[in-house]
Amino acid sequence: MVRAERFSLFLILLATLIVSILLSRFLARTIANPLRRLVHAAHRVRRGSAREVAVPTLPLRTDEIGQLARALHDMTQSLRQRIDATDAFAADVTHELKNPLASLRSAVDTLDRVQDPAIRAQLLDVVRQDVLRLDRLVVEVAEASRLDAELSRARFEPIDLGKMIETLVPMWEGQAEGKAEIAFARPRVGTASIMGDESRLARMLGNLVDNAISFSPPGGLVEIGACGLGQEVMIWVQDEGPGVPADGREAIFNRFHSIRPEEDFGRHSGLGLAIAKAIVEGHDGRIEVEDRQDGRTGARFVVRFSGAQP
Repeated sequence: MVRAERFSLFLILLATLIVSILLSRFLARTIANPLRRLVHAAHRVRRGSAREVAVPTLPLRTDEIGQLARALHDMTQSLRQRIDATDAFAADVTHELKNPLASLRSAVDTLDRVQDPAIRAQLLDVVRQDVLRLDRLVVEVAEASRLDAELSRARFEPIDLGKMIETLVPMWEGQAEGKAEIAFARPRVGTASIMGDESRLARMLGNLVDNAISFSPPGGLVEIGACGLGQEVMIWVQDEGPGVPADGREAIFNRFHSIRPEEDFGRHSGLGLAIAKAIVEGHDGRIEVEDRQDGRTGARFVVRFSGAQP
């Protein structure tokens, strides 16, 4: 009986050992190995040893490990896009800084060899304009580079856009004095309210108005409006300038892009509309440019905030 019991116990232990080995191999193949592949991919991303790191997505798995793999893959792609955007931004900034610096160097070098007071005055004016452009460019580059981080940390509050715009109109009228007229259609109180950062929204609208003023003909009218449409809040800024060609309406929101035939040197950096778009998207909105609805020449910038009403 003792030998029989021992033999039975031996068989049970042997079966338990075999089941444990098979279960361990199964768990290693289905859990440990995929996790090890994800760990190796994460280390390669951290080291930056390759431009494109293939993070396994495990498309056949619908469990938590599959979800983790796809989340790491999407995170890696997003990180790569941000790195590429940063590299492109740095290259654009370098290119934009070279132009005024080259002009500035040429003017300074020429000043030593010129004795004519009229020509020296012209060169000094070039130097002043280059310095103004560099100053504006540095300020707007700094703002554009930190905008995403600041918006991610901002605490949004209820903002009545009609009231906010009304307080900004006198300042815009001062900027447009002698160039254009400003008209604002004030909506009813509370009908154009969203959750947002007031200072950033004011900067966005200021960039759109400044752009409209710069393209307006002498004595032109810049019209601003805001209203609530169902679950949307809409703002528009339109001018009487030449308008924006249909094939260039996406590109104008790119950094350092400009379609000005004779740009006001030292005043426009090509970042205003890009900053405006970043602020709008940081508020879960969208911005687009279209023709005026009344059939007249000019550009109409429309900003929509979806589902943002408090």
